[in-house]
Amino acid sequence: MKKLIYILTIILLSINIQANTKIEESIVKIYAVSKTPNYTTPWNSNIKRSHGSGSIINGNGKRILTNAHVVANQTFIEVKRYGSSKRYEAKVEYISHQADLAILTVKDKSFFKGAKSLTFGELPTIRQEVTVYGFPMGGDSLSASTGIVSRIEHNMYAHSKEIFLSIQIDAAVNPGSSGGPAISNGKIVGVVMQQISQSQNLGYLVPAEIVKHFLDDIKDKKYDGFPHLGVGSQKLENEALRSVNKMDKDITGVLIIDVAEKSPAHDKIKPGDVLLSVDNNKIENDGTVEFRHHQFTSYKYYIDKKQLGETISLRVLRDGKKKELFI
Repeated sequence: MKKLIYILTIILLSINIQANTKIEESIVKIYAVSKTPNYTTPWNSNIKRSHGSGSIINGNGKRILTNAHVVANQTFIEVKRYGSSKRYEAKVEYISHQADLAILTVKDKSFFKGAKSLTFGELPTIRQEVTVYGFPMGGDSLSASTGIVSRIEHNMYAHSKEIFLSIQIDAAVNPGSSGGPAISNGKIVGVVMQQISQSQNLGYLVPAEIVKHFLDDIKDKKYDGFPHLGVGSQKLENEALRSVNKMDKDITGVLIIDVAEKSPAHDKIKPGDVLLSVDNNKIENDGTVEFRHHQFTSYKYYIDKKQLGETISLRVLRDGKKKELFI
C-alpha cells in the first residue's frame, strides 16, 4: 500500500512539473524603448528603456498579452520567450489605456513555435491560490511567486486613473512583473498591473473578465473601450437625505447629482433621481452591488460588463415613484 501511494505521488509530481513547464514556455519578456513627450518643451522629450512581462494567448495567429503601461509611448519593442536568448521585434496591435491592457504581435511567426497558448479562467474566489509569472527586477531569469487572493473590488488603475474591478493578492509583485499572468488551476485569472510601494506584498491584477471584455471588443478589429453611464452619484446612507427623496426603509440606491450632456443617459436620467438597480441588480445605499454572496463592489460592475452599443436597464425613483429606463 505504501509503495502504491509513493508511486502515485511521483506520478502527480511529474504531471505538475510538466504542466508548469508548459506554462513557463508561454511567458514572455518584453523590452521596450519609449519616448515620453514633453508638450511644453518638445525638444526635451525623454527616451528610456524598460522591460516588462507578458504571456502568449490565442488570437489571429498568436498574440502576446501585456499591460498598456509596459508599451506606452513605445518606439521599439522586442520580445524573448522563456528558455530562449533570441529577441524578436514586436509591435502593438491593440491597446486599452483605460484597462491597462495591450496586445502585441510578432512578425516572425517562428517566435511562437512550440508555444502553448494560455487560456482564461473565471473570477477567482477569496483565498484562492494564484501563481504570478514574470521577469521582475533583481535578475534576468523567469520568476514565479505564489500567493492568495485577498480582495476583489473596484480600485483606481494607476495608468489610466480610472476605476475598474481589480484583484488584490499577497504574492510578490515588483517592477518588471507588469503584464505577467497570474495563473490558477492552469488558467489565467488576472494580469499583473501594479503594487502599493509603501506596503508589503500588496499587488493588484486586472481580472480575467476585464481582459475578456477587451478581447471581445477587438474582435471587429477596432477598439471601442468601456462604457460609462455619464452620471455623478451620491451615497444615501443619511436618513434625512433618504427622507427628502421619499425613500421607504426597504428601498436602497444612490442619488443622481449630475448627468453629462453627451451621456447616453442625458434626457432619460435626471438630477434628483434615485438610481435603484442596474440590470435588475439592487444598488445599496453605499453605492455597491452584491456580485457574489456577501461580496460587494461598485455598481459600475454591471455597467463595465457591457460593450459599447449594448442596452442596459435601470430602475429609478423619481418623485417617489419607481420608473424603468432602458439606455
